[in-house]
Amino acid sequence: MDSNEDILKKIYLFAKFSPKEISAIASKVKHVVLNQRDVLFSVGNEATSFYVVRYGTLNIVTNTKDGDDVNLTSLGAGDHFGELPFLDGEKRSAAVEAVEKSELLEIPYSDLQSVLSSSLEIEMKFYKAISSYLVK
Repeated sequence: MDSNEDILKKIYLFAKFSPKEISAIASKVKHVVLNQRDVLFSVGNEATSFYVVRYGTLNIVTNTKDGDDVNLTSLGAGDHFGELPFLDGEKRSAAVEAVEKSELLEIPYSDLQSVLSSSLEIEMKFYKAISSYLVK
């Protein structure tokens, strides 16, 4: 199985980071295990972390005005989610539920901010990656 560093390096946010910079982020990672049907967070929850799927399958779900669940997408190994509230401070706009047993890498926003604030170069790489992604 890939190391935390290998997994993070594949994400657009960290693709330009040096091995030392990736290690700084990886040192902040927490592991979260979800069992089938576990809900990681719900619509309207405070956003405090972003996540990378190490293994398993998750559904990103929202509700219609009538209260019906709508599956927006499914995520699997290597996919990531939850980085946008880091930028805008908004609450969760969808729920995340495990389809099967899954392991996630959790990167708390406070720890990410700490690493980014440690170096202007790291911070610039991160925000350039987000800008490029959003422009596409």
